[in-house]
Amino acid sequence: MFRSVLIPFLGVVVAMVGVALVQGVGHQLYGTAPINEEMTPEQVDAAVRVYLETAPLGALAFPLLAWLTGTFVGTFFVSQFCHEMPGAHSAPVLCVMLLCTILMLTMLPHPIWMYIGPFLVVGGWWNGLKVGSWRVKRANR
Repeated sequence: MFRSVLIPFLGVVVAMVGVALVQGVGHQLYGTAPINEEMTPEQVDAAVRVYLETAPLGALAFPLLAWLTGTFVGTFFVSQFCHEMPGAHSAPVLCVMLLCTILMLTMLPHPIWMYIGPFLVVGGWWNGLKVGSWRVKRANR
């Protein structure tokens, strides 16, 4: 019982760390919106909106890659440790990542092509589940 609670929670943490790492690489490569500490929340919102309109394609593609990668590694982690019903145990990873993706997309106006993000999250979950389960089955032979 404890394992059925702890492993999915750790899977969500692993997914968030995966997102943070990929986002960090994206920020190193493309930078971020010009924001400083003296700005009001309204000014920050306006600066991010302007940045999203002028950002290069790679800067906008990195969040999609981060959401996909984070979901995959979190689900893969869960499927390695929960051999019974890995889909059910990895559902919290999917739910949290979908919620975060949808919230990010609805908070600010993004280009229309970025709305494939939730579908990529589901694909990352599905592939993490299949690869993780396949690896466990192969190891148990």
